[in-house]
Amino acid sequence: MSIAPSSAPVSPEATSSLPALPRLTREMLVLTGLLQGGLVYAFVQGWLGSEPQARAPWLSLLLAVSLFAMMSALQLRDRLWWASLAVVGAVTAGLNFSVVWFMGDRWLPRIWWPWLLAQGALLLVVLAWVQALLQHRSLRHVPYASLFTHAWNNAMVIGFVTKFVGLCWSVLGLWAGLFALLKVKLFVTTFTQPLFVCLATGGMVGVGLVLARGQPKPLRMLLQLALALCKLLLPLLSLVVVLFVLFLPFTGVQSLWETRKAAPLLMGVWLWMLLFVNAVYQDGAASEEPYPAPVRALIGAALVAMPVLAGLALWAVCLRVQQYGWTHERVWAVVMAAVLLLYAVGYAVMAVRSWQGPWLEGVQRLNPAMSWLVVVLLVLLHTPLLDPYRLGAASQRERLLQSTAPVSLADLDSLRWDHGRHGLAALQSLQSEARFATGEVAQWLAQVLVATERMTRAPRAEAPPQPLAGHLELAPGHERPAQDWWAAIETPPLRDHLAHCLREDVRCLVLQLPLERQGPPLPLVCRLGGYTTSCQVFGPQAQGGWTRVGQLAWGGLSPEGRAQLAQAVQEGQLSVQTPRWNDVVVTGAQDLPAGRLRD
Repeated sequence: MSIAPSSAPVSPEATSSLPALPRLTREMLVLTGLLQGGLVYAFVQGWLGSEPQARAPWLSLLLAVSLFAMMSALQLRDRLWWASLAVVGAVTAGLNFSVVWFMGDRWLPRIWWPWLLAQGALLLVVLAWVQALLQHRSLRHVPYASLFTHAWNNAMVIGFVTKFVGLCWSVLGLWAGLFALLKVKLFVTTFTQPLFVCLATGGMVGVGLVLARGQPKPLRMLLQLALALCKLLLPLLSLVVVLFVLFLPFTGVQSLWETRKAAPLLMGVWLWMLLFVNAVYQDGAASEEPYPAPVRALIGAALVAMPVLAGLALWAVCLRVQQYGWTHERVWAVVMAAVLLLYAVGYAVMAVRSWQGPWLEGVQRLNPAMSWLVVVLLVLLHTPLLDPYRLGAASQRERLLQSTAPVSLADLDSLRWDHGRHGLAALQSLQSEARFATGEVAQWLAQVLVATERMTRAPRAEAPPQPLAGHLELAPGHERPAQDWWAAIETPPLRDHLAHCLREDVRCLVLQLPLERQGPPLPLVCRLGGYTTSCQVFGPQAQGGWTRVGQLAWGGLSPEGRAQLAQAVQEGQLSVQTPRWNDVVVTGAQDLPAGRLRD
């Protein structure tokens, strides 16, 4: 839901008109937070069931309804509040258990986590309407300014409570850490106990809500800063949108499809545009225009162009559906793109009308209507009426039947585990089809039907490592090292020291230099590329084989010096210089470092 704010600063009357929290309500918020933490602990410990299908919907319902109550509570004796809470709780409970029914006989987080996001969005939209209802006692008489106030205040409250809980835990972490320095482990042990974590977090949430909902002036200041930032960024985003649309005729849309990310990116741009426009419009009560005429023209041009972006996003998703059929993700994507396209068309029409009238006249009618559409769609998508998993399973089953490509085990596995009970039913129906009744496909189908987890999740066999020899070059004027050295660098741990040579942006050269005063030349592998040039030095072991002796590095070089060094390595122009002054050692003390003459 997009609740529009005004271009002028938020009026003190708008925010301070929110009723103050009575003392009993403040106490209820803290106690509810503590009770919430205790019940969460009970669920986590499995006191109310150990299976995820049994406890997840109850835990989700508990958190959703209790937080909704804490955000909307004002007068505890208000019957309208209790009635609203009962309706919200009943609908939320039905949707939670509907999603569990979608899963079937297996717990599928891939279905559960999207529902939690959708539940949060649904409750945020409904929360502003319930708060306005409690204030004005009738949905028919809810002014748009009230929806704006509640919606944006809720965003500020949620942000404040989140930061407050994080700061509280930071202080507790410092407390435990300081005493841990004194070898006192009591507080570390206490603060990490699950019971303490649940109760403390619940209490912090309750106290944070009391502070946030009881402080209208600081909340108003935070809201003014957020809206001012949006007002500053709207012209910049509008310029980006206009330039993008102007470039489209010259670049075409094929490059968009090739990215495979066009739809989410285009929808994201429109969501930010929608947020910024509403942040500038606010409740439409401003007496002055928010921008000079040229800037308003730029924003209007961007709004007129937004249906192009929203239409491209919908087109991108439809192309994927046409190629690969429906899945629950694509059902969601089509619904989101269609809703955003409706928003875009509505705002484009208002932008055209604004050229001869008030700026964006009609937002106060469009936003509430679209918010109810969003609520209805979120509910229907989690009921059998618009069940995306049923639609996806039916489409993928038909695709397997009609496709001329060979059926793979991954196709059957995806149908079984990505579409819940509908996927299982679709697989069972395939057993009666001729294409799935014989051969290897029939065996796969039977295995997938009785499997307790994905069969294609097993890790693939790793490809054999690339030989290092093909990535090493012999420097000009240097002899090739012995064959046993080439074999040794292909095995750990020597190979680990040369793993960087496999990178495409690195060049490695092999040289041989007599680094020991009375020994044979030793192989060096010098790396070219990156900020520095360095060489790994290898030497023979007494018992046979090779080992890494160390590394040659040249530090503190200027850019010109680094380029000169790299050129010398490429040409093999490295030689050994014997030090003029010998090291001085302590006789009989081999563990003491040698003394060296320094300037």
